[in-house]
Amino acid sequence: MKQVLFFVFGWLILTGCGRGDSRYRKLVETEMASGKRVNELVYGIHFGMPRRKFYEYVWGMHQKDSFDDGSNSTAVLYRLHHQLKQPAQMLFYPIFRQDTIYRMWAQFEYDAWAPWNKKLWSDSLITDVVRWYREWYPGNDFIRITDKRRGTIYVKVDGNRRIIIGQKDDAHVNVDYSDLRVEKNTME
Repeated sequence: MKQVLFFVFGWLILTGCGRGDSRYRKLVETEMASGKRVNELVYGIHFGMPRRKFYEYVWGMHQKDSFDDGSNSTAVLYRLHHQLKQPAQMLFYPIFRQDTIYRMWAQFEYDAWAPWNKKLWSDSLITDVVRWYREWYPGNDFIRITDKRRGTIYVKVDGNRRIIIGQKDDAHVNVDYSDLRVEKNTME
């Protein structure tokens, strides 16, 4: 079910947007035609990583206290102490196709978020996450796309890897990673 939701999220956002849409389509066309493969996701996890290797890797990182269990053990938790302007947490988990990673979702939230703490709402967090991702993922810059219904999202495409960043609610920022080569093959 998560696969369907993330696919629908990415597809709806990118097919229904106005401004930035033509730049996005041209970028995807150019990057896919280049044949460049960019498989890196986060902290040693990559597209094409077999399910078993992912679990072994996460367990090893858990043993080193680098990763923790998040959300009822349904995601990996990584604590961000200095990467953003405020301490935060990043939950993430991949989506597998034929037992290898081809998509991944991540969700960010400031540790001190509270309804009354407006400076730590997701409108500040998204700016912070995009800034950090620009440093973390060199290559093409993010394209800002604004849609009346969905708000503002940031999209980056390098080779086959697409990253979409958007606000989920007042507290959370969602990130969706997709391997466009696999997506293209599943749609044909």
